[in-house]
Amino acid sequence: MSSQLLSWVLAGVLAVYLAIVAPWAGLRARKRQEESDVPLPRRLALSIVELWALAAVALLVVALSPGLTLADVGVKPPTDPAVTYGIAVALPVAMVPVVFFMRWLVKNGGKVPGTDAYSALMPRTPGERWLAGGVAVSAGICEELVYRGLLMALGLALGLSSLLAAAVAVVVFALGHVYQGRWGFLLSLLAGIAFTGIYLRTGSLIAPIVVHVVVDVRSLVLTPRPERVAA
Repeated sequence: MSSQLLSWVLAGVLAVYLAIVAPWAGLRARKRQEESDVPLPRRLALSIVELWALAAVALLVVALSPGLTLADVGVKPPTDPAVTYGIAVALPVAMVPVVFFMRWLVKNGGKVPGTDAYSALMPRTPGERWLAGGVAVSAGICEELVYRGLLMALGLALGLSSLLAAAVAVVVFALGHVYQGRWGFLLSLLAGIAFTGIYLRTGSLIAPIVVHVVVDVRSLVLTPRPERVAA
């Protein structure tokens, strides 16, 4: 089997996994988590392993494909550094008041809309928070490489327009978060559109990765601190 053919086979398997297997597995894992069959630290650790495994497959597809380079999947300097680094700095700063408001809301007995569907997956102890932080960073890097970088590049290679390739990648990305319920799916769809827009605007995965990590890390403050739960 030639390297080109092998790369397309791997890409096809990866696409099927992302669009069909991953959503089903996520729903199943959420159900088991809610039934307390799987310890949360184990689930978080497995998520980190899965994310980096997907990224490794994506890089292998690039390595085996003669017509595909790292630059084609967004691993390159930005075409507009000012915009890229401006986004990478401005968004974390803008998130600060949002984070403090959500922390205040939860500590005073309120709820952040949309979190009930996946509350069983949210960290509650310091150890779980560290693991969840690892998941957030891993998701920011690996999901951007796989969904924004590779899937869009494959769509273009198949003859899709930039807009259609981006739309397919966004939908598959949202399906991967269907385990978070209706709100989680819709928010992931909107986030995917935003990440894609940033990627297309900057021509690099740097800014989308930073924004993705910040958004995911922000979610770690939505549950009360361990001492609050104990009280």
